[in-house]
Amino acid sequence: MVSTNVFKMRLVILLGTLFLTISAFGQNRKDWTQLDFLNKDSEYPFVTENDISGLCFIILSNNFDYYKNPIIIRSTGNKEIVRIEFIDSLGMTTTFKGQSYRQFDNKNPFKPWLFLDNSDYFRLAFECVDSTGTHYKVRINEKELVSINKNNKDFKKQETSDFVNDWTSLGCDFDRSTNPLRETPNGKIIKHADQKDYKIWNGESIEVNREWIKVKTLKNEIGWIRWRSGSKVLIRMYFAC
Repeated sequence: MVSTNVFKMRLVILLGTLFLTISAFGQNRKDWTQLDFLNKDSEYPFVTENDISGLCFIILSNNFDYYKNPIIIRSTGNKEIVRIEFIDSLGMTTTFKGQSYRQFDNKNPFKPWLFLDNSDYFRLAFECVDSTGTHYKVRINEKELVSINKNNKDFKKQETSDFVNDWTSLGCDFDRSTNPLRETPNGKIIKHADQKDYKIWNGESIEVNREWIKVKTLKNEIGWIRWRSGSKVLIRMYFAC
């Protein structure tokens, strides 16, 4: 699950990267670069995403409007477990097993793989761990699973590769010292002079192929990096975009 602090971090990184890039061109100062921002910001150091061990993701349908309709998760006995709704005076509010939590409340026990309860940058994705004939079984936190009916038109299935491709199209960060850029998956390593000073790099997704992702780096190099190894995710995504 992505915490509120991590959400703020990604937004800061995104805005900071844009600002510093503009400043670099305007002031011609080498110390104000994207690589500096990614590598030297001690308040928000590079962290990878949570592991992905599920079959796929279950996300909101394309036409679902969370400003107008509540998101409701029910048990197989039709008992309401989770309700997420936008309230004008409160923003996004989560009711979990009868207890209500306002947006940004870290005590909220509802913690799916991706959950940003900001009304302007709302994000929700469940990791699906099993699929039966009629239901998807998904994680709502580290300990609890619920079932979502496949006929529920509020949700849809998204393959993991498509999910990763969507959320890396505007950027992902990776540690080039341990996850080098390569000409092909498992191929020859592409080296850059700035690697000796910077470990963390940024890239824009071009293509996802199994555990590999083809990226264009901020130095306009094109190559492949691993986005995960087994269930361990190796990159940081930009969910605030």
